[in-house]
Amino acid sequence: MEPAKVGAIFDATHAEFALLSPHLWDPIGEASVAAAGIGPGDRVLDVCCGAGASAIPAAAASGASGSVDAIDLAESLLEQGRRRAAVRGLDTVRFIRADATRWVPADGEPYDLVLCVHGIFFLPDMDAAAARLAGLLRPGGRFTVTTWAKGALERFGMALHAAVERERGTPPESPSNRDSVTRIDSEDGMHAWLAGLGLVRTRVRRVPLTVPLTADLAWLLVIGSGFRGMLDGMEPEAVVRVREGLLGLLDERGIDSVDATSLVGVGVVTRP
Repeated sequence: MEPAKVGAIFDATHAEFALLSPHLWDPIGEASVAAAGIGPGDRVLDVCCGAGASAIPAAAASGASGSVDAIDLAESLLEQGRRRAAVRGLDTVRFIRADATRWVPADGEPYDLVLCVHGIFFLPDMDAAAARLAGLLRPGGRFTVTTWAKGALERFGMALHAAVERERGTPPESPSNRDSVTRIDSEDGMHAWLAGLGLVRTRVRRVPLTVPLTADLAWLLVIGSGFRGMLDGMEPEAVVRVREGLLGLLDERGIDSVDATSLVGVGVVTRP
C-alpha cells in the first residue's frame, strides 16, 4: 500500500484511534518500549508513531537527556501525540509529519534506537525500508520492530471479512502487505528476518494481550485501525449494515474477545 494511502486511512480514523488506544495501542506501545530497553540519554527514532503510544513512553524512559523523533504521515494522529506529550510535560519528543522511507535527522547524527510498532509491514518494500532505517543507527544501536503474532486478530478479521463480503457481494481483496506480515509473525520468522538485515544478538519477546469486546469496542477496532480500509468507498448505510452484520457474526461465533498478541523483535547493528 502506498504510504500516502496509509496516512489517509489513519488520518480518517484519528478520533476512533484515540478511543481505542487505551485498550490496544497504548499497552502494546508500552510493552514495546520495555522490550526495547530504552534508557536515560537514548536518542530514539519512532517510525509510524501514530498518536504516540510508543513515542511517549520512549520519551519518558529516555528522560531529559534523551530525545525522540516521532514520525508519521497522519497529521491528525501526530497532533494527538503532541497534545498527549504536553499533558505529560514531555518536551524531548518531536512529532513530525514525514515519510519513513526518506527520513534523515536534521543534524545528521545517528540514533541509539529505531522503533517501529505495528508499522513496518505498511512500508513499501519492507526489507529495503527496514535496512535503510537500521542504517540510521550508530554501531551497537538497536533496531526494534513490533508486529502481530500469528493468529492475532484472526477470528475477528474473518468475521469482518465475511460481513464486508456479504455487503459488497464479493470478497475483500487480500491486503497487499499480507506476505510481509506473515514473514515476521513467529519467533523464528522474526529472528531470521532481523538476521537477514545484518543484525546480531537478535531477541524476540511475545507480548500477550486479550481485549474483551463490547459492541462499541468491536466497532472501534474496525474504524480505529487499519481494518478501516475495508470500508473504503462504502455509503454510510452500507457501513451501518456491515456493523450490524459483524456484531451478529461475532455473537454467532462466540467471539467475545480479541487476541491481540504481539511480537517485539530486537537486533543490534555491528558495522564499524
